[in-house]
Parts: sequence; C-alpha cells; structure tokens
Amino acid sequence: MKCMAMYAYVAGTTNNDINDEGSIACQINFLKQTNVDYDAYFIDTFSGLCQARFQLQKLLMIVKPGDMIDVMDVSNLTSNTRELCCLLNEIEDLQITIFSDELEMGMSNSREPYYVAKMLCRADMVTMMQQALNCKKMCHLTHQINVRKNKGNKQITQKDYEVYKMLMNSDYKTTQQATGLSRSTLYRLKKRIQQQ
Repeated sequence: MKCMAMYAYVAGTTNNDINDEGSIACQINFLKQTNVDYDAYFIDTFSGLCQARFQLQKLLMIVKPGDMIDVMDVSNLTSNTRELCCLLNEIEDLQITIFSDELEMGMSNSREPYYVAKMLCRADMVTMMQQALNCKKMCHLTHQINVRKNKGNKQITQKDYEVYKMLMNSDYKTTQQATGLSRSTLYRLKKRIQQQ
C-alpha cells in the first residue's frame, strides 16, 4: 500500500512578528503546533510587489495522487482569480488535497462554495489594490515629468515684471541691492522676459 506524503506550504513576508498572520514566522509556528511530521516545508517569501509562488509550483510538480498540502490560510496560495482557478484545476488533476483549519479542498469533497467565494473576493481585492498602487505610481511619475518639463517654462509673475522694469531703468548692482536677487538670477529673468 502506497504511503501518502504530507507537505507544508508557507507564503508571506519576512517579517519575524509571530503575531502577524501574514509573516512566515507566524505561519511556521502555527504549522509546528499541529504536531504533524511533514515530509517537507515549501516557503515562498514575498518582497515588495513580487508575490511569485515558485516554491508552490515546485511542490505541485512533486506531489502524487493522495498527497496532502497543509497551509495556515488557503488564501496564501493565490494572488488573483486567474491563479485560483488554475490551482483548483490542478488540485483536481493531481488528485491531491489542500488542508487548512477553515477548509479542505480536494477531489473528494464539494469545495465548499463559501470559502472558494471568499478566496475569489480576496484575490480580486489584492488585484484591485495592486492596480490602485500602479495608478498612484503612474500619476506621481506623470507629475514629476510635468514638473521637469515646466521647470524651464516658469510663469512670469507681476513681481518679475517689476524687477525687470527696475533693471531696465538702472544697472545690475542697484537692482541686486534693491531686490536681494543674484546677478545670474536677474540675467535669466531678463532673458526670459525678452524671449517672450
């Protein structure tokens, strides 16, 4: 009779806070408390925006029919709806079971709809948060580009015209003393107004 293998899968941040459920330390601590003798631990570490699950893919390549994968939270297995759909198909094709405290997903059960819906919602939320972050970054970059473009095309104010008029009626030294501006600033102001 073939012996089934039991694997542990962990995905999260490198944060060592044992109370933070998103940290690897918390998840490993949780799995160790189950007192299960796992054949192997597979750990994906998230850094910044990268949430690739290379270790999960490696694990799915070595499992055999009947094997089990234990996770603290099944939502750690996917980042978006597409990944979740692929994972559900793989579970069925591989004839394995993914187990956590809240859910057991495998070929022999009906995939409790509530939890699958919860995972879909979480995956969509992560995708929306990523899109919002990307949009925010794009707006920031666009703003920086516009600032750089407009740096050379500063708006000439009424005060600039007054300084220019003073410069035209006297010399640089007198205007410098009256305005507190440097000679180079006065020169650039004069050129800008004359080029209009």
